[in-house]
Amino acid sequence: MKKALVLSSFILKIIAILTMTLDHIGLIIEMSNPANMALIQLASVFRLLGRLSFPLFIFMIVEGVIHTKNIKRYFLRLGILAAIISIFFIVIEYSSLRKQFPIIPQFLRSGNIFLELLLAGVAVYALTQKGWKKLLILLPLGLSITSFVVKGLENSTVIDIYWFPAFLTLTYDWVGIILAILFYLSYYIADTYISITYEQTKLDKESWILTGNYRLLVNIISTLMLIVVGVLYYLFIYIWPKAAFVNTQSAMVQLFSIISGAFILLYNGKRGYNAKWFQIGAYVYYPAHIIILFAIFILINGGL
Repeated sequence: MKKALVLSSFILKIIAILTMTLDHIGLIIEMSNPANMALIQLASVFRLLGRLSFPLFIFMIVEGVIHTKNIKRYFLRLGILAAIISIFFIVIEYSSLRKQFPIIPQFLRSGNIFLELLLAGVAVYALTQKGWKKLLILLPLGLSITSFVVKGLENSTVIDIYWFPAFLTLTYDWVGIILAILFYLSYYIADTYISITYEQTKLDKESWILTGNYRLLVNIISTLMLIVVGVLYYLFIYIWPKAAFVNTQSAMVQLFSIISGAFILLYNGKRGYNAKWFQIGAYVYYPAHIIILFAIFILINGGL
């Protein structure tokens, strides 16, 4: 069974980065060429592929929190990137570009993905702790739900809610936090299943690990969790169509993210290639490509 698990953490990160980049390129095309149907169709394909990235990023965050040797340093890296994106959002929000391009508020409310990943990590970390530290989970849950409600109210009423700043907005709101929690609980469910079936199989956890079946079991449960969250997200948007700047059609597109479960199923639990340049590059890439693509959008639309 080990031979069937061929994707390392490195490969999953590459897939997530590539599909994310296509998604953002598609967004730039949509915003710059709304009347060009050929380009819009191309953008739709890019954005569809982009749905695969977020679950993979969340999955890697959970794996990172579980296996990191220095949780403080891990959170510090995520926090620094979240701060850089937040500063960029603040600069844009108070610049003249906001008035020049009516779409800027929607861009700002598209969310700070690194803040979302940081909060997902905090939620998982809280689950691993004892005592008062478990209460840390209230922070990501509270902020993610607030972000979801604020975006929904703004879109429903066409009123800006200034008490909740754009740099605190999350891209997927409660979806990312809940998905991270469920990915983590997949390990607990797998352990429980092994314990329950031990009398029949006589296989303990170590035996499952040696055959590679433990990793596969966790992957299967994680994929099932992904499907559950995807369906729940669609149901929420169906009930409140204007929530989070999307409609039921967009929610259907978001269901495409479930396909990323195919990559999770093939995950072997190994780090893979992990040179220093890649570790740094994986963190720097996100803010760098966001700033570059935003500058391209401004240039295309005559903003500079």
